[in-house]
Amino acid sequence: MKLLLLHLSIFFSIYLPSSYSCTPNDKNALLEIKKSLNNHPLLSSWNPQTDCCTGWSGVECTYGRVTYLTLSSKQFSGNIPPAITKIKSLDILFFKYSNFSGPIPDNISDLKNLTYLGLSENQLTGPIPGSLSQMPKLEAIHVNDNKLTGSIPNSTCLTTGSQEKYRSRCQNTTSTQCFCRETVS
Repeated sequence: MKLLLLHLSIFFSIYLPSSYSCTPNDKNALLEIKKSLNNHPLLSSWNPQTDCCTGWSGVECTYGRVTYLTLSSKQFSGNIPPAITKIKSLDILFFKYSNFSGPIPDNISDLKNLTYLGLSENQLTGPIPGSLSQMPKLEAIHVNDNKLTGSIPNSTCLTTGSQEKYRSRCQNTTSTQCFCRETVS
């Protein structure tokens, strides 16, 4: 019996790892972001020799995929890094107080799993992209305290399919914040 337990223990430790490693695509995208931010010292933990799911500041993973990214510091500058759209499993993007400037990238809508987009208190300019309406899981948007024009698209926060699950509380307004809530039947 003890021998059987030993064999099972060895088997499970070899074939069933206790944690998942960051996928190469997500890791490479994060390293591109770091490079585009001039290897900022706040990203010193983003070491190519280590796993991005363990110990990289501002990064959280689920099953080896980056699902949460926060870069919140007044010490960054420049545009929102384009490589952000390569992190396809991203659920929460929090760039509040980051000092980013320029437009919100129109291809931010490539982040189909994003539920929260936090870009408040930057120096962003230009229109709020209409492509936000193409993000089926988006539940909340914060873009206040920027220099943006226009309003959050009306169709943002509506799920696809035959039954509407979410309604935006900011429809037909020029609000720069949008929270979705489940409709009550």
